[in-house]
Amino acid sequence: MKIILAGIEYVGTTTMANLISEWKENVMGEPFFMGLIHDHSKIPHTSGHPDDTNLEEQQQILNLSPKLKEMYHRYGMYYHIHHYVQEDDLTIGFHIEESILARKYYGYGLPGDQFDRENVFDQIESRIKQVTSDPVIIVHMTATVETIEKRMSELSETPAHSNSPITVENIPEIMSEYERVVHKATIGPVVQIDTSIDSPQQTLKRLIKLLEPHFTKNDRARIENHKRQISV
Repeated sequence: MKIILAGIEYVGTTTMANLISEWKENVMGEPFFMGLIHDHSKIPHTSGHPDDTNLEEQQQILNLSPKLKEMYHRYGMYYHIHHYVQEDDLTIGFHIEESILARKYYGYGLPGDQFDRENVFDQIESRIKQVTSDPVIIVHMTATVETIEKRMSELSETPAHSNSPITVENIPEIMSEYERVVHKATIGPVVQIDTSIDSPQQTLKRLIKLLEPHFTKNDRARIENHKRQISV
């Protein structure tokens, strides 16, 4: 099972990633590869492996020139492609998120640049297809503009959203870009889920139903094997 969760900040991608990770271990008896969630696509707040960037580290990243920011993320993305060799992967944002934030806020990957993110996006997907024939399910997480505004007001000062570049005025534009870029992807099916009303647990239940048709044969076999093991 290979999944990319994509959506504007405050839509709940990190919350949903944690819930999917728990769900997978409960129904398959095993976590995603090495128990990892790859959440490294936001500048300057990257998460995990070994830990989240602190405020000092975030400022160091922000102080990098556009050229160095571009290199930092391009190298990181190409490194993460090798994870798709494994049976499972759970990633937040990845090339979708990086493409949007780079061009909007950080001055690199622009049209005509050597590493124009429209082109790098296609190159990343071509590489993924070279290392796996499994579908990479893209979960496009959405919410109303009003919901994102409310969450931003409530959560913008929390560590998870430190140094976020997104402003209230940008929300409709960024949401529109997610819609465009998500549906440009060719590495697997796209499912869409709105997080405006339901609780995270309710959203997870709806999402699992959307994911089920795209489970691989091995996903289904592992689910059945785990059912038999726990019923003994």
